[in-house]
Amino acid sequence: MIVPSFDRPERLRECLKAVSAQEGVRFEVIVVDDGSPTAIAPICEVYGGLVRCVRQDNAGPGIARNRGVQEARAPFVAFTDDDCRPRPGWLSALVRTHAGRSGVMVGGHVENGLPEDRFASASQRLCDYLYDYFGASAGSMPFFTSNNIGLLREDFLAIGGFDASFGLAAAEDREFGIRWRDDGGGLEFAGNAVVDHFHAMSFRQYLRQHANYGRGARHLHDVMARRASLLPKVEPPRFYIGLVTYPMKQAGMRGLGQSVLLALSQAAMVGGYAQEARAARRRARPTSGA
Repeated sequence: MIVPSFDRPERLRECLKAVSAQEGVRFEVIVVDDGSPTAIAPICEVYGGLVRCVRQDNAGPGIARNRGVQEARAPFVAFTDDDCRPRPGWLSALVRTHAGRSGVMVGGHVENGLPEDRFASASQRLCDYLYDYFGASAGSMPFFTSNNIGLLREDFLAIGGFDASFGLAAAEDREFGIRWRDDGGGLEFAGNAVVDHFHAMSFRQYLRQHANYGRGARHLHDVMARRASLLPKVEPPRFYIGLVTYPMKQAGMRGLGQSVLLALSQAAMVGGYAQEARAARRRARPTSGA
């Protein structure tokens, strides 16, 4: 089990308490300290041989996950994040659904652990909509969020792990899923593999998160263009209408506030996408000689 972590010691403590309670399967936890200002190894040492902590210079969650897989010894690797708390049957559900099959990646279900936080709730609602829209339970999901996936270690290494050029925690899981499918891999949903996500946010943090998603989407576009891959398609208007109205379809007018926040998330993503596009153009300009 791989857990990347950066400067969230209290969240990590709760995460490790949850992962240590996994039932029905033998496992080891590898925490990758991604250059936290204060080393988090003492938090891991509480669990003895069950949890190993490795430390690297700050490089982002994708590279931290890659490091964790390099350190892993088990043939099956599962991923979650330090702000998540897997339920006791989570890992065994991933293992059972995967069944040791090569070329299969399994992804579980994520619940918002902070229902009183309107911004965390809206962010999770967006993920829920994507899973519904793309048909995760039918096997047609193009990617799974990286806080709840599992696959064979050798398969992960064979396609090169997460793309190291994604510095933000944004779109690296989408790129990994697309590359996985392009390589012939299948994605299978394990609905009973549940993690609770505890990502508290202010309004400013909510907008910044979704602006970063937009920046990641633009970087994904550039990465795939350089690979001469089929570029991500622009979804039709019904996708965005369905997204904004999704909370109200579930909760009636009580979901109006969430619908407004989802509309704002898309505006922030557009802004982030444009920001990254401008930055890419600046980087591409030739520098004049002295």
